[in-house]
Amino acid sequence: MELNQIRKMISGNKLEDSRKTEMVSDTLCIDCRGCAQIPDVKSPDCIRCMVHNISQYGNAERIRMRTGRDLEISGVATELLCDLAFVDRSSQVVGRSENNRSCSNCDYSCEKIFDLAWQGFPDPYFEAARGRLLEFRPVERECATCIQKTYRALDQSELGLNNIKKRVSVLAIRGGGV
Repeated sequence: MELNQIRKMISGNKLEDSRKTEMVSDTLCIDCRGCAQIPDVKSPDCIRCMVHNISQYGNAERIRMRTGRDLEISGVATELLCDLAFVDRSSQVVGRSENNRSCSNCDYSCEKIFDLAWQGFPDPYFEAARGRLLEFRPVERECATCIQKTYRALDQSELGLNNIKKRVSVLAIRGGGV
């Protein structure tokens, strides 16, 4: 049993209730007080969380991580996180197009392939995800179509991420800070 499951049982699901995200004006406010991680805007876990919340609530000018002492980011860093959220959302659209329930149980579904790819964030495992897709031999036409859409989504995500990395490199060279 995981630590989070034990906490939920002890607290009577208060942990889920304490984590609240909301958009206040142009600021995405993420309540980190119920999170097991130490809030750090540079950590992969926090970046994943911020990108997920941007995907859910929309782009923001600023992001505030609410803790005992709030952390706030804005400017180029927020723009880059919004760009990452766009890449994340584009992969989710493909995963949602699957109408069949058996697709969600399939080990080669878009969602599961992208879960594998994003495990390596900030350097996603795109090649491992493609390798996993190569193992699958679709029999039905819907499966072949889904696999092709997943390949295209992986390509687009990789291209989008490479563009973000180039932008970060240019900013770093120019001393723009991220």
